[in-house]
Amino acid sequence: MPADTGLRVVVIGAGMMGARHAECVAQARDGRLVAVADLDLARAKETADRLGARAFRTHHEVLEGVTFDAAVVCTPDWAHVEVCCDLAAAGKHILVEKPLAMTVADCDAIIHACDAAGVTLMVGHLLRFDPRYAAARAEVAAGRVGDLSYLYSRRINTLVQPRRFQGKTTVLHYLGVHEFDWMLWTAREPVTEVRASASRAALRDLGVDDAVFTTLRFASGAVGFVHVAWILPETSSVDLDAYAEAVGTAGSVHIDTSNSGLRAEGEKPRRLDTTYSYSLLGEAAGALREEVNHFLRCVAERREPLIDGRQGRAAVAVAEAAARSALTGAAVSPAA
Repeated sequence: MPADTGLRVVVIGAGMMGARHAECVAQARDGRLVAVADLDLARAKETADRLGARAFRTHHEVLEGVTFDAAVVCTPDWAHVEVCCDLAAAGKHILVEKPLAMTVADCDAIIHACDAAGVTLMVGHLLRFDPRYAAARAEVAAGRVGDLSYLYSRRINTLVQPRRFQGKTTVLHYLGVHEFDWMLWTAREPVTEVRASASRAALRDLGVDDAVFTTLRFASGAVGFVHVAWILPETSSVDLDAYAEAVGTAGSVHIDTSNSGLRAEGEKPRRLDTTYSYSLLGEAAGALREEVNHFLRCVAERREPLIDGRQGRAAVAVAEAAARSALTGAAVSPAA
């Protein structure tokens, strides 16, 4: 792709996900990477230099120092609001990593800012671009499972993640919103009631839950059950245990991610990624690249993304309701 074509894109946040997003943008047909920003300037510079972009510390410096059309926001969960609102006010289109924000009120602030500026807002819920989860949802949408009776899912990580975040986010925001969004997308109807129970032992020192078990009631009467946890041992050979199913009156569909068919043996066995973000023939491949390309096409063609701000808000509303239910023991309705 010639260097002067495509949307000019910046990536804010150069951690693991930010670096992967930057690689996808740098190789995209409809975009080109012009800057990477991170409070750790050395980290931003490493990614920017490797991909032929400029490096900055903050989004403020990016807004002042480079001309661009769109931004990918990969700051931590709790740092989305100011960045997104400032970018929207400057007229920049936004792809923001899930969750949209930590609270419904902050989601509303971002949505309002983007609506007022007339810019595209897309939330990076990666399961929508995972062919397994998308195909399962398509089976339900096509009516091949009949009337939906229930949805079930689990997503479990190792202790590496909560220790890395030091209590600044929760298992419901980090893992739960993946499942809540997939269920909302699959059921195609709102959640009317949420009940949740949580355990706190391994992460008591951080003041966050080890695991949360959440039951959802949908408008039709169908139910969903979500099990999220992040306390598998750091030495575990399984860094992600995820499973989901949709069952109805005429059939069912099941997603099992436990065995990709590829692992690396050594001091610590590793499951290598063949779905979300990997390299194929020297280029970025996987669901993340599809997500980034979809965002760029939507901006270029001025069409609505697969998941907009209001859908991202709905997943946060369920997470917020689950947290409140786990605390009070009562059923909670998600914020309208």
